[in-house]
Amino acid sequence: MEKTTHTIGEYDIFAERTTPEKRKFDTPLLFIHGSFGGYFMWNMFVEYFVGQGYECITLSLRGHKPSGKYDLGTLKMQDYVDDVRSVAEGLDLDNFVVIGHSMGGLVALMYGAQYGANRVAVIDSSTTQEVAGSKSEEEVADIPNVYNALGAGMPQNPQEIMKALPDISPEMLMKMKEMLGNESGSARRDRKIGLSVPKEKLTMPLLMLGAELADSVPFGIPIEVTQKMARYYDAEFVEIKGATHPGIIMGKHF
Repeated sequence: MEKTTHTIGEYDIFAERTTPEKRKFDTPLLFIHGSFGGYFMWNMFVEYFVGQGYECITLSLRGHKPSGKYDLGTLKMQDYVDDVRSVAEGLDLDNFVVIGHSMGGLVALMYGAQYGANRVAVIDSSTTQEVAGSKSEEEVADIPNVYNALGAGMPQNPQEIMKALPDISPEMLMKMKEMLGNESGSARRDRKIGLSVPKEKLTMPLLMLGAELADSVPFGIPIEVTQKMARYYDAEFVEIKGATHPGIIMGKHF
């Protein structure tokens, strides 16, 4: 396989492109990370899919390392959608599949509705206004402009973390601790207030994966919510047994 790195657009979005020795499919896979993360969250997926003959592109949204430094407190969800568009255009991608996890899942749905894609696959996706409803600005006013995983409810005690995330090895948990960064509270408020993604705008095939144990951490998406999302958007639904919210992409059930 061959890896190339790129810095794209006015916000210096970092993207890594991995090309297999023998490309078997004409549909590249573009991966969008969730809160606190970056392009590195998808290493296990990239290794697998490149081995199957897919070209894979991972990116770090603005304000997420190693993309250019940016004031996270000002970033909205639409900014992240624009970052995906910037990478797709900057790398001249065509007929590609958009794949997102958690917050990145909602970014993927928003991107698909606005710009189209060959297919959209979301993993434990944040919910849309159509499924989750809305909160008022007053109800989300206490969300800080910048926060981290601890602020979202991640346990601090190592034993509690291992209990909450049994599908992730201790070694990977240590790596996660080193890799995870901060996140935009403005984008989180967007999600809580509600972002509309009309189902008639999603004309491509949709796949929604849910982790059986996603609610083992407070910021996870309960499996029942993912099922509700799939029903509303007429998407194919797959439940990953034994998986937790971060473990579905970084654990033994990925």
